[in-house]
Amino acid sequence: KYTTKSDVWSFGVTLWEILHLARRRPFDSLTDAEVVENLGQLYRDEGDFLFLPRPAIPPATKDIVDLMGECWRRHETERPSFREIHLFLQRKTLGYAPVT
Repeated sequence: KYTTKSDVWSFGVTLWEILHLARRRPFDSLTDAEVVENLGQLYRDEGDFLFLPRPAIPPATKDIVDLMGECWRRHETERPSFREIHLFLQRKTLGYAPVT
């Protein structure tokens, strides 16, 4: 079943890839079949589910890593909505001015 909450999960994976500067492939140690089985265990709420490792990042990005973890909550009702993600990111960038 695909919903906006499954899209939130995918957004969390995208954050993971960004924080790893696209140098690592998610679940790179698993075959495609093992990735599907791993996600099936999560969906069925059974067995040990393998999560992506949290990136080693500077303390300033801890909130982003925490958001990533929230996007991966086992039960979709516990994941943030895209509206909540948008508001969070707006607050994080408030007053940010890129270096020119």
